[in-house]
Amino acid sequence: MDFTELYKQSLYLSQFSPNGQFLATAYRNKLVIRDSNTLEVIVIHTSAEIIQSIAWSPDSELLLAGCFKSGAVYIWGVYDEEWNAKIEEGTVGLTNAKWSPDGRSVLCFSDFQRHVTFNSRNILKKVNRETSFLDGKYFILAERRDGKDYIGIYDCNNAWRLLKHFVVDTVDLENLAWSPDGRYIAVWDNRIDYRVLIYTPDGRCQKSYSAYEMELGVKTATWAPSSQFLAVSSYDQKIRFLNHYNWSPTIEFLHTSPVNDIPDLTILREVSEGESKDYGRSIIKYVIQDQPIELLSIRPDPEKPNPRLGVGLCKFNANGTLVASRNDNMPNCLWIWDISMLKPIVLFIQLMPIKNFHWNPQDPHQLVLFCGSEYLYLWSGEEIGAEIIQVPQVNFLVNNLRWNPSGQSLLLMDKEVFCVSFFVNEDNESYGEGDISSVLTHY
Repeated sequence: MDFTELYKQSLYLSQFSPNGQFLATAYRNKLVIRDSNTLEVIVIHTSAEIIQSIAWSPDSELLLAGCFKSGAVYIWGVYDEEWNAKIEEGTVGLTNAKWSPDGRSVLCFSDFQRHVTFNSRNILKKVNRETSFLDGKYFILAERRDGKDYIGIYDCNNAWRLLKHFVVDTVDLENLAWSPDGRYIAVWDNRIDYRVLIYTPDGRCQKSYSAYEMELGVKTATWAPSSQFLAVSSYDQKIRFLNHYNWSPTIEFLHTSPVNDIPDLTILREVSEGESKDYGRSIIKYVIQDQPIELLSIRPDPEKPNPRLGVGLCKFNANGTLVASRNDNMPNCLWIWDISMLKPIVLFIQLMPIKNFHWNPQDPHQLVLFCGSEYLYLWSGEEIGAEIIQVPQVNFLVNNLRWNPSGQSLLLMDKEVFCVSFFVNEDNESYGEGDISSVLTHY
């Protein structure tokens, strides 16, 4: 891989544009837009306050910067440097701002989730709570009124007109998600009540599913790209895959210990071999571990809220054939499951707790994980296997990362700096286009 030199950023506010051509970075009150391949600065914008949030419009032509302390949102153009706009929420406060799918309206979330303001040239409307979009045409929003949860569906292309409004059978709605094909809405209740509800956009409840009672319930839920499965991750360390025929669990994946007699499971354990005499850095590698094996599990403190227990991260790959997951009370372990084979195929055991992992948006057999160290851990399918890549920059720890939508480069972030890594092809050439030799370090 090729690595660029380090550049400044703050609050991990660095993002590739949806088309993958640009890289936006916020540093204090400045917003820098670069070419994503050469990292050449295209334009620098300045706000009057510290920037706390940034977001690209879906068409990659506009960029917003949220300054929550002052309740202001700045909007700048990429191609037209002179064009700009400012939204001021005033006394109602501001906690978040996001784009509508058409890239011409901004949703501003008020303090305490009291309301959302739709800001565009022709409309100003206020509603409240959880949100989700579908294909740029419809907008779904959860509301709380008179002690009950409601779902409202709005037309994005017709002045945000309310199309449907119905009550949902939850005690205190935790979140919702529209299926990728737009046919169903998944709603799950608070973490005390295990309940997953499947609704159609016209308000009909297709299924109310509960795996058990009187215990901590759903931690998160994720749709498969095909919409054929809803993966429900729970505090009981299981992932249940609800099928789209009758919304019953077809598959259950259990994060168990000890691991014993699982056929064709590759277990990769990270080990340290001391420090390099030349560079003073640790030498680490993966070794294949045999079964049975006992996994390190953390015992949650019953006196503290939000216990580190259950499946907190569950992500499908690009084509929905594989799922990667992390059980929060086994933070050093990452499981990769094959949906068609109904079993795990790879288990990573890291020296440090896994902070996060991300699938390549283009290559369904490539995944990168990081542990807040100087290393990247790259898995490229069962045939190629896994490799450990050391970031060459000194005193740089990978605390966050993002894929370029093209899948050909990675944005790596430490607390106050970032760099970009490019994959190298078989001819030892970087996938980045243009002249980047002056900012690259080859590894």
